[in-house]
Amino acid sequence: MKRIISLLSAAAVCTAALTAPSSSYADNPYAPALLSPVSAADSTIFNFTFESGTEDWEGRGAAAVESSSSAALNGSKSLACTGRSESWNGAAYPLPASFSAGTAYSFSANIMYDKGKSTDLFHLTLQYNDANGEANYDKIASGTAVKGDWLQLANTNYTIPSGATDMIIYVETDSSRNSFYLDDVAAASAGTVISSNASGNFILGDVNGNGTIDAADLSEAKRGLLKGEYSTFRSEFASDVNQSGTVTIADVVWIYKFVTLAVSDYPEKAEPENPIGEEDEPFDYNPALSYQASPDYYFNTPAQAGKIVKESYSSINGQKSLWVYTPYGYDESQKYNIFYLMHGGGENENLLFSDEVHLKEMLDNAIYEGKLDPLIVVTPTFNGGNCTAQNFYEEFRASVVPFVESKYSTYAESTSPEDIEASRMHRAYGGFSMGGVSTWAVCRNCLDMVGYFMPLSGDHWGANDANGKAQDIANAIDASGYERDKYFIFAATGSDDIAYPNVNPQIQAMKNLPQFTYTSDLSQGNLYFMVAPGLTHWWGYVRHYVIQILPYFFHEK
Repeated sequence: MKRIISLLSAAAVCTAALTAPSSSYADNPYAPALLSPVSAADSTIFNFTFESGTEDWEGRGAAAVESSSSAALNGSKSLACTGRSESWNGAAYPLPASFSAGTAYSFSANIMYDKGKSTDLFHLTLQYNDANGEANYDKIASGTAVKGDWLQLANTNYTIPSGATDMIIYVETDSSRNSFYLDDVAAASAGTVISSNASGNFILGDVNGNGTIDAADLSEAKRGLLKGEYSTFRSEFASDVNQSGTVTIADVVWIYKFVTLAVSDYPEKAEPENPIGEEDEPFDYNPALSYQASPDYYFNTPAQAGKIVKESYSSINGQKSLWVYTPYGYDESQKYNIFYLMHGGGENENLLFSDEVHLKEMLDNAIYEGKLDPLIVVTPTFNGGNCTAQNFYEEFRASVVPFVESKYSTYAESTSPEDIEASRMHRAYGGFSMGGVSTWAVCRNCLDMVGYFMPLSGDHWGANDANGKAQDIANAIDASGYERDKYFIFAATGSDDIAYPNVNPQIQAMKNLPQFTYTSDLSQGNLYFMVAPGLTHWWGYVRHYVIQILPYFFHEK
């Protein structure tokens, strides 16, 4: 270790500034070229500051734009672009007729985002029609931004393709749906370098953010490693060259080797164990949780309330509907855990968000007080067609999840079976009474889709006695191949509930099987049964179970 640090100290005398070799970095979004900011003088064709409104900019696709005082590079306002459901949704401006095809211009736009992953790749793009009237899309400039930092997208000599008509410039992302801010968008004559006080494009290894990887970066990376702290999030993130989530001596050695020309390629990217800036605090579980009703004010609407929307979809059992709850501040660029909650027999999808149950208000208050992380809640139905509580899992797999999670922002990157399985620890299913029966059926048949289960006042109907019911679930788990820390069952009922005599023996039998470890500390086990003394078979009680159990979900990933 001392020998390596000495080697690094010796390398610090190196003063040559090295830019990232184009042969190795040309296809790397972390290493776009930088511009040195100078004045555009009198060659400016337009310059949008958004101080007086949207200034003829429009949302592209599902995106919406508005002048916002929430962030600004200069002045007091910028253009906020929100509601993006696809990466190509963004902020757009039709170029005036004075812009000529085949002519070169200088373009510049400054962007910033403050929610989402640590970095995001942005593009300033030209949409135009060619001579055949077909739409074409050409990247004017691209760059990787660090969350919270302004980035300039600029090209001093971009030539509009010959024959182009109906030209529109717009800002988009490469793959994310993050909301973002746009400020100081300008165009000028070719060769003009338009000034910007943005931080610039992000380059791994460029610790001080000046656009090159040199001895100064080596010195700052070494200092941060030895002190255990960095001056900015950006400098720490840039020092983590192999993107392992932690800056180590291996990262600093790579910068040394790059500066001394010993290497020219980035090291292989590591799988991050604790992504920088994205760690989760351990959840404080109670290992023996007991029933506690929510306070009375949970039935009132708090200052920050979510929304409910009724959706219609085509299912394998015909045309059906369901309700979707999105939390206050729902942002399509963010990922949300999702909970599917099923009604009981003789009920339907409309009950749970009605004034009879007040589930929406209870969710709103739990989220508002910070007891529950913002999440999406869906209330489907097993009514209709050939569907029953016991076979609803078929519609859940084939119709409900694909419909909901193609429209709402969950951890599923797509609705392919592979991506649904990859996101299963961010998906929960529960239900009351016959909805509890459906929960056990989903558990038995959809373990590849769901990681958390909440059966409420309902038992498994897969066998005739408690031991058979428990073993049937255990057999399904064995067939799935999942280890005990990859599935969690948190059941509940009242001691005077009509379902208790059936549920309790099943749970007791499950406790004796090797597939289960009984505790409400889900970091240590995967099965728990909360019994509310004296309570009966009624949503007026069960709604409290839901609000008490949900905060225990989604921490074990």
